[in-house]
Amino acid sequence: MPDLINKLSTYAALVGVIGAIGGGFYAWGEFNTRLDAMEKKKFIVNQTVDLSSVNKEIKELNEKINDRVNSLGAEHDEDYIALLDSQAADYNELQDTIRALAADIESLKVDIAINGKAIEFNGIMIEEAIAKSANPLAN
Repeated sequence: MPDLINKLSTYAALVGVIGAIGGGFYAWGEFNTRLDAMEKKKFIVNQTVDLSSVNKEIKELNEKINDRVNSLGAEHDEDYIALLDSQAADYNELQDTIRALAADIESLKVDIAINGKAIEFNGIMIEEAIAKSANPLAN
């Protein structure tokens, strides 16, 4: 009985492998058939499209845009120049403020250096006072 089951299993596996190989060949044949059909199909591309109306509309829109830009530029040239002048004045004022701040910072650096030396001097004086108070013969 076990020999019969082993033989049936072997035959079933063999039929499965043969079926899989046959399915692969069938799919390959279908693929080649479709590929041949596509290769034999002829495409005719001689159709032209008239774009003259689209080109005309684009040209008209460009002219309208240029006219509008030119009219806006002429209307606002004086305002633009006034704006640039005010911005230049603001820029100069900002530069003056920055220069004043830089001078103040330099002054503060000097004050900080002086205070640092005063603190160093006071530290030395405190050390001397401590040393003097610790020595009973110093009075």
